[in-house]
Parts: sequence; structure tokens; C-alpha cells
Amino acid sequence: MLRLLSVPTIMLCLATATASAVTVEPGAVRLEKEAGMDVVPDEVSDNVEAQVEADSKTNKKKRNGEFVVAPLPSRSPLLGWSIGLPIMYIYKPSGSDEKDRPWVSGGAGFYTESESYGAGLFHKMSTGGDKWRLMGSAFAARLQYDYFGIGSNGDGFQIPIDQRLKIVVVEALRQSWWDNFFVGLRYAYSQTKVETTFGEGLLPGDRDPITIGRDYTLSSIIPRAVYDTRENEFYPTQGWLIEGQIGLGMKELGSDTDYEKLEVYINDYRSLTKKGVLATRIATKYIGGDAPFFLYPAFGAGADLRGYNTGTYRDRFLFSAQTEYRYRITPRNGIVGFIGIGTVADEFGKWGDSLPSVGAGYRFVLAPKNNVSLRVDIARGKDDSEFYVGIGEAF
Repeated sequence: MLRLLSVPTIMLCLATATASAVTVEPGAVRLEKEAGMDVVPDEVSDNVEAQVEADSKTNKKKRNGEFVVAPLPSRSPLLGWSIGLPIMYIYKPSGSDEKDRPWVSGGAGFYTESESYGAGLFHKMSTGGDKWRLMGSAFAARLQYDYFGIGSNGDGFQIPIDQRLKIVVVEALRQSWWDNFFVGLRYAYSQTKVETTFGEGLLPGDRDPITIGRDYTLSSIIPRAVYDTRENEFYPTQGWLIEGQIGLGMKELGSDTDYEKLEVYINDYRSLTKKGVLATRIATKYIGGDAPFFLYPAFGAGADLRGYNTGTYRDRFLFSAQTEYRYRITPRNGIVGFIGIGTVADEFGKWGDSLPSVGAGYRFVLAPKNNVSLRVDIARGKDDSEFYVGIGEAF
């Protein structure tokens, strides 16, 4: 079990070990002779040492980490084709509890055909027998994309956006009195500059292009609750993942504006056969207050729904439901098929346009120890088809 020890506690442990004439070595504990007398007979001592050494090798083998390095082209509806370099190290540190989830440390950088670019670092960990789940990330980027307005498809409305952002997120979750149920807080801080340029043909008369923009400082505290019974977070074959959170952007925390953002996700995973898994997801989001447009829920920006250019359907309320069948043809090759439906609206619980999604994809397992896959999907939405390449399952 991995425990965080204070310096006095560590010194006490060392003093106790020294006083007992016990030599502590990596992976083993060796009993020394005291006053010329064996603590245990030699043959028993040899057997114990052999067993300890064997256990040490077994534990070391179990805890060997796994790198995921995938310099590959990818595509998203928001930014188009890109070249990215995600690097992840998935591991369990020496001394961690058997119940702890694997730790993930890494970073990523990308450059896209829209001349967007960015880079960041992240780390997530589970400790204390999975009683604590901690996460931190930092990211900086310049994103150039089209803004379609608020509502269904923006009625053809389209403005080019140049957005520069820096964001830091930290989170701590603690297992509660109920097994698999975690509660905690997330904090997010960002600085964002949003600009748009009105060029030739958009302004009356013979005028030079005009650039207008606004700076945002956003700071929010986010209470979170998570119920997680998945046996594997990268490729679950059974269990539930239910997440609920409400982000509170407040001027008292240094934010330029006050806003609230509610998000609820319900994921269910079921093994139908030895090679087939049915994954189902329901998601709803709502934002209130004086939030900037880029915080409004939008399809195409995440797992809900595929088949839509990011932001063509964006409003205060979003709902989606989808199901996906995942089938492993071989241990490292798989196919998926998915279908879903969703909507966006200007009021909570209101149903606007019905937005369907249907598609299929291919999976290649990049990291077999942890079941992390390269994902290639094609999806058809209400208006068009979109193509996706990425790391990990869609949800």
C-alpha cells in the first residue's frame, strides 16, 4: 500500500529497523545474526529468502509499466487533420496497493491543418487502496476554428475564431462510506483570448480588415461525485461509471464572470459474449449565468455525439444517448458499431431538433497490458459525415 509519510514518521521507521538489527533492502528483508546466534535455522532462512526473492520478481513483473507513444495523424471536426504526439506511461509504482488503479503520466502536442497548435502535461493517480484519486493537468494552445452561433446549426451563421488559451486543472476525489462512490473537488483556472477578423467583403465600402476580441479569466470550483464499478478504465467489459458535477465560476475566485455548469454522465458496460461488449452512454449538460460561448455545451467537442462538426449544434442545454457494440476479432484487432440520438435547446429539459448519429469503426490495441486502443471511426449525423482518429475508446 502506498502511503504518504511525514519526515518524522520515516525517521521513526528507520530508527526502529536499526534498533531491531533488521537490514531493509529493495524487495527483501534480511534477518541478521545477533550475538553469534541465528535468528532462524540456515535452511529455513534460505527458503524464506528464496521465497521473498521470487515474490519480489513477481511483483516487479506485475508492476512493469507500459508506454503508449503514437506519433500519428488524426482528425477532428473542429480542427481538421492534425499531426500529434501523445506520450503516456501507464504503471503502478512499487509499494502501491493491489486495489489501486494504474497511474498515468504523460503529455501531448499537436499541429493541425487550420494552423492550430498546442501542448500539455497531465498526471492521474490512485492511492491508499484506491481510496484517493488525484489528477492534475496543464495545457496551452492556439485554436483556429469556425463559430456557428448559438442554437441549431446557427442558421448558416459562421465566424472565424482565433482563440489562445492557458488552462490548469487539479482534482482530488475521496472514496466515501459507500464502496466505489467518490466525492471531491476539481478546480479549473484559465486565461483565454478570443479574436475574430472581419475582412474584405464582410464590411461595406473599401475598408481594411478589422480585428476585435476579448480576454477572459475564468476560475471555477467544481464539486464532483463519481460512482465507478468498472474493472478496467481503459477497456471496461462490465460495470458502471456515473459522474455528476456542477462547475461554479465565481468572481470571488478571480473569474471575470459568474456562471454555473451542470454535467451528468451515465455509462454502462456489459459483456454479451467473450469477445463482445455493449457500451451505453447517457449525457446531459446545462450552463447558466454569464458564461462565454466556448463553454456552452456543443456536439462534436467530446464523446457526444459523433457525426457533427463541433459547434454546429450548441446551446445552454444538451442531451444525448448512444450505444456501441465492441467486438474483438483477435486480441489486438476489433470493430465497433454505434447509434445514438441527441438534442440541444435554450432551456433545461427542452427537446429541440432531433439529432441522430450512426457509424462504425476499427480498433487496434496499442498497449495490450492495459487495453489502450487506436480508434478510427466514421459517423453520419443529421447533416454530414465525420471521420475520427484518436487514442482510447469514445467513452
